[in-house]
Amino acid sequence: MSIQMLLVLVALVLFSTLMLNTYNILLDQSASIYDNMYYLQGQKIADKYFQKIEADLLGNPPAFYFSQIKAYYSNITETETVNNLIYNINLNSTYCDSLGNTSGAGVDTLYQKMDIRINCLSTSSDTLYIGTKNYPFSKIFINRGF
Repeated sequence: MSIQMLLVLVALVLFSTLMLNTYNILLDQSASIYDNMYYLQGQKIADKYFQKIEADLLGNPPAFYFSQIKAYYSNITETETVNNLIYNINLNSTYCDSLGNTSGAGVDTLYQKMDIRINCLSTSSDTLYIGTKNYPFSKIFINRGF
């Protein structure tokens, strides 16, 4: 009788360990899914700013002219809240060459590179960087003369 009780006790311990491990794995996966959702939302915010600048260049204030992009969209820090999550946004505009290089002989006023860096708090209260200082989201705008 004591061996059967021992086997039942071992089975209960094994089953509870498996259940705890399963719930722990599900919790880790849900945190990863939420972080990816936040990252995707940050990419959408960056795209929103790129589209806003393009619309401004087509005649919507404040930047009617190509040269005004650098004046209005350089060294800007903003915040945006989406679903109670605060995204910290940093925009920077610099003149560049056609490949996006900001230093060297080919830099002129025909091209501007817009860099966007975004960060927010992840589900684990760590900072989630969406575009870093070394690798920001970038887009090159060209002066088409209108």
